[in-house]
Amino acid sequence: MLYPKCEDRVTAWHRIMLWVLVTLGIEAVLYYGAWWLEPAHRRNMFFFTFLTFAIFWGLFRSLINWFYLLFIRIPPETDAPEGVKVDVFMTAMPGEPRDMIAKSLTAASGMNYPHQTYLLDGGNDAELIALCRRLGVRHLDCTNVHGAKAGKINHALEKSSGDYILVIDPDHIARPDFLDKVLGHFSDPEVGFVQVVQAYHNQNESFVARAGAEQTYGFYGPTMMGMHGLGAAVAIGANCTFRRTALEDIGGHAVDLAEDLLTSLRMHANGWKSAYVPYRASFGQTPADLHSHFKQQLKWSTGMFNVFFRDYLPNAFRMRLGAALHYFFAGTYYLEGVATAITCILPVLFLFFGLWAVEMELDAFLLHLAPYVFMSMVIGWYTQRWLRDRSEQGFPWRGMFLLKATWPVFVLGFVYWITRTRVPYLPTPKTAEKGVFTNLVLPHIAVIVLSLSGIIYALVNYDRFVTGTWLMMFFAACNIVLMLPTVLVAHAGLLQPRTRRSS
Repeated sequence: MLYPKCEDRVTAWHRIMLWVLVTLGIEAVLYYGAWWLEPAHRRNMFFFTFLTFAIFWGLFRSLINWFYLLFIRIPPETDAPEGVKVDVFMTAMPGEPRDMIAKSLTAASGMNYPHQTYLLDGGNDAELIALCRRLGVRHLDCTNVHGAKAGKINHALEKSSGDYILVIDPDHIARPDFLDKVLGHFSDPEVGFVQVVQAYHNQNESFVARAGAEQTYGFYGPTMMGMHGLGAAVAIGANCTFRRTALEDIGGHAVDLAEDLLTSLRMHANGWKSAYVPYRASFGQTPADLHSHFKQQLKWSTGMFNVFFRDYLPNAFRMRLGAALHYFFAGTYYLEGVATAITCILPVLFLFFGLWAVEMELDAFLLHLAPYVFMSMVIGWYTQRWLRDRSEQGFPWRGMFLLKATWPVFVLGFVYWITRTRVPYLPTPKTAEKGVFTNLVLPHIAVIVLSLSGIIYALVNYDRFVTGTWLMMFFAACNIVLMLPTVLVAHAGLLQPRTRRSS
């Protein structure tokens, strides 16, 4: 497929096309929804309700993404002012590869705009202290500082005086012009932080790394541009620049599992604006193995549920409408896991026990779903012009498979929120773990085995077929296809020893 040329502008013609495409997409959703909800299709109201939630959750998330597209805005480049005082904070934790920190610290200290770089060292490492001396970086001993990364940032705020604070992770290699690209956007005194693209230099390391990166392409492209247009661009702590007075206004960087989201939520609630600069100003690392990816997603999903149910409502009415809508959409994102779990369980219950949720023909289902699928593909193709690099274009099938396969982690995050289980804040591992991870994919194996067994059982008992059996077999087959790649990835190192690469 020929993809459009990457664009750095949004013309009047683009906006007309976006409105037309999104309108047609909404029509397709309504066409499918009206058919699905016909009374004749309801068999068991209890199961029908759950299946309807699960099926329409994906359509709801599509509508949210399409909504953002209508507000895409790319801010014009603005020259950085002269003479402002800038501090750069980089955290380091014991066990993180020193060579990785050295590369990132060298790049951060070497950025063009005058600044002072700080290393917030959680281990008071002698080699890192020596490295800081060589680079002219100020070393801060943070061994007794509580509050994980955010706690270290707040500690460094007390030891520094810069007007603006760039927080950059130790796996991110900053481009020399990073600060030149963002500082000019603080010319609006109400802007509290400026976010840039989060890109990855290791995305071709493994299937998981590529899949994880693919999940971010659209977010850091048209989605964040739309959030910027809504006045709701969020902070991603790996490479975000803050105004010191804005951080002080909310009592410092939020200490939480979802610390970046909570920090930006509090800023928006206090009336601060945000800006998004769609520029790849640094390149970091994305998890390259399944264990690291799942650990990261568990932290994020649990933290997101905590922020949504604890902090959203008390702050929602203090925000601008665009920001309030976004934090609702973001806070409910990880219910994707619950929706996927339902679509995995109900077909099995139907095929084995005849617990009907719906009564509809497979061909009619596909016929009414087809316009939505078609419009999703057309909108996805059209908006690829706002991806940040041509290498990001194409169908993100790896990301789709990995997202669906992460459902047990999302469900666990939801359970942890309900049970108030404490999840420790741990930095995402920076080296890929090799080996066999059967324990991580036991739910996926169970879905595959039960779905395949249900299909075979239904075929053997063909005389029990009713309207809807082929549809449930289709759902079960889709679940097998969606879960299988992750199971294969988990066992890709079957003949390799389970060891961690040396740093």
